[in-house]
Amino acid sequence: MAAPAGLDDAFLQDLLARYEAQDPGTAAARLQALVDSVNALKADVAVVGRRGAGVTTLIHALVGERPGLEDPQAFFQQAPEPPGQPAGYTHPAYPTLALWDLPGFQEPEKPGDYTKRLGDLGKYGCLVLVVGEGSPADAHLQLLKAFQQKRKPYYVVRTKVDLDLHTAKRRFQARYSSAEVLALARKEVAEALAKNGLETSRVFLVSGLETDRYQFSQFQDKLEEEIIQLKRAHDGELEDLRAVSPRKIQELYQACATGGLAEVPAIICSALEEPSQIRLDVAVLGEAGSGKSALVNALRGVGCREPGAAPTGVTATTQKAAAYALPTVPGLYLWDLPGVGVTEEDVGRLDLSRYDFFLLTASERYRHAQSQLARAVSAAGKRFFFVRTKVDVDAQPGPELRPVEEIRSSCVGALQKDGVGSPRVFLVSSLLREAYDLPALRAALENDAPALKREALEKAIPMALSRLVRRKSKALMKDVWRKTLQSCLYSAEKPGPDVATSLINTASAFSIELGLVEESLAQVAKATGKPVRLLQAEIRSPWLKRPDPKQVLKQITKPVPFSSRMWSMVPYWGRGDEGQPEISLEATYRVLTQALAEMTEDAERMLRRACAKE
Repeated sequence: MAAPAGLDDAFLQDLLARYEAQDPGTAAARLQALVDSVNALKADVAVVGRRGAGVTTLIHALVGERPGLEDPQAFFQQAPEPPGQPAGYTHPAYPTLALWDLPGFQEPEKPGDYTKRLGDLGKYGCLVLVVGEGSPADAHLQLLKAFQQKRKPYYVVRTKVDLDLHTAKRRFQARYSSAEVLALARKEVAEALAKNGLETSRVFLVSGLETDRYQFSQFQDKLEEEIIQLKRAHDGELEDLRAVSPRKIQELYQACATGGLAEVPAIICSALEEPSQIRLDVAVLGEAGSGKSALVNALRGVGCREPGAAPTGVTATTQKAAAYALPTVPGLYLWDLPGVGVTEEDVGRLDLSRYDFFLLTASERYRHAQSQLARAVSAAGKRFFFVRTKVDVDAQPGPELRPVEEIRSSCVGALQKDGVGSPRVFLVSSLLREAYDLPALRAALENDAPALKREALEKAIPMALSRLVRRKSKALMKDVWRKTLQSCLYSAEKPGPDVATSLINTASAFSIELGLVEESLAQVAKATGKPVRLLQAEIRSPWLKRPDPKQVLKQITKPVPFSSRMWSMVPYWGRGDEGQPEISLEATYRVLTQALAEMTEDAERMLRRACAKE
């Protein structure tokens, strides 16, 4: 008997021996029933795309492999050869799920010839189409239509968006907008799907090399929900991430990744209490020629011609964003950005998510350009100081002389009209550094830096927590199949309801790993100052209250309904003594996976509540 996916020969021999010890006459039949059950659980996903679209890279990412990251240059120089025949990859967390890397399509091959070359696609329960650029090929659109007609799930994954962003950034420089690039990539795919009567909601933008960014996690969740039939209370989306710095998320994640989940709040609270090690990225933003580079140099106390100074000139000098450390504030970096255009389109292209705070500069009267910038920064959930540069020119004697306080009052009034509640305005001269407000601006940055760092870190907390909990959940999910098989052995050795108690104990072990038990909650409460009852209110899974074994037994002996698309009726195994219930392998596996999914959501919700600012 060949061992199906998820079972090895040693396990089968062990189980056969236990079955024969109970009843030699039925041992072979019971073992075959188990194998049939596992085969019925098997789910095959076809992954297709043009040659070079990144099909193999995406599959490697989904199964947790990261080939090429040790030597990225060699990886890109020697791209993986497309398979001549379907190549299967077993998912490490879901052993009954197989991802199949199918041969790629390449023009001028005819769609009909390509379909024939793929062979029978009826054995696949789901189709994932990978698009590397542009819109899907006609051959792949026909495949999507076939799956839709058969009411089988399908997804379209637009890969290599990191490459799109990198190319656009080099090409457009100051006019670069990450949001615009991503929107265009989605639009090209969605329009092709809509024209062919296909669903546009099944499109995901991902990078196979940067799986912690873009929509890779959402795609993973949807695939698992569809194939493994996990039910999640949330849709995988967090709050608007325009206000969150990706750098902050990664830094916080790395700081917390070494400890258990119950230790995470203490690490976060420690960083918030002493934020000196937190990085603060301050962007100096304004029109070309508004004195941004000179302001950076003046704040740092560096002459324009000294080594390490930001380049300055009478024309637009800054062509690429550059960071300069502010010596008086550890961890604070001033980013000298290229000049921004004066149109709404120019402002709309700005990627503000990378920065935590802004200095908006203007060398003349408050105009439409400054208004657009102020509105854009506020809409992104960020704060700023308004810096009126070259004020010494306006204050010089002459027909255009304007008193300094009149300039300040004019700027404050204009900002208030744009919805800025309590604008902080600084009038500076980069030449007369001790005159006007430059010392006050430097002091404001120094004094406000701790609070700004805390604010930036607080915005990154939800996403960092989500990644930490997800990592722990993925590790635990790899144990679910093993625990299911152990229950099979347990049932073979000790037939009866005790197998339900064993599953409850397994779920309890998961709750310990996820930091949901009383001891962990007390540890979190002590670190954050939040009452334990407040944290307990975020825990909703019935498994945390140790359910009645009789109720669990009913769940794992109840047959699966025919309405399930991916799972069919499977034989029972575990004959047991006379009158004892028989256990369903599929039901056991699905009960454990669902229990872990529920507790994972509880852990994320509890940690977010614990670390939330009251």
